[in-house]
Amino acid sequence: MSVRAKLWHTVPGPIRRRIDDRLNRFSEWREGRPFMGALLLMIGGLIIGWVPIQFATELAIIGGSFTVIGLVFAAMVFLTGAFVMARPEMSTIFGVIGIALSILSLIGALGGMFVGMLVGIAGGNLCVAWRHPDPDHSTSPGTGSPDAGTSEDVQFSWQGDQ
Repeated sequence: MSVRAKLWHTVPGPIRRRIDDRLNRFSEWREGRPFMGALLLMIGGLIIGWVPIQFATELAIIGGSFTVIGLVFAAMVFLTGAFVMARPEMSTIFGVIGIALSILSLIGALGGMFVGMLVGIAGGNLCVAWRHPDPDHSTSPGTGSPDAGTSEDVQFSWQGDQ
């Protein structure tokens, strides 16, 4: 038995049930949205914003406008991740915007030393690829639907065979 399992059994029953209930509610909430894509966008925004903050004193002497531009891009990439969490049905739009802003962060923040840019692009790609679950079609086509027998099987032929 692992140490975690031993410690888990020492927790009183009501507290254990409360923790399990909250974990289950979080899992249900997380399943209905592109959680990892939004999380990566927010992490990418934080990394992109870290670079201008670290070099703010040096860049302020040379040209402080790039520092401000980098912070604006960082905040916007972070906010696209937060918006995807709040409105998962618009994940494609916010994912594309997050990808574009991550790439544009090269201008003011050097893309968070390229790491933040790559993390933001990966998160945006996950948001674009995610599809909102359709509550109306709970059964897959062909299994249990009333018109399953009326559909035809269409096969693809490379040779043009009939």
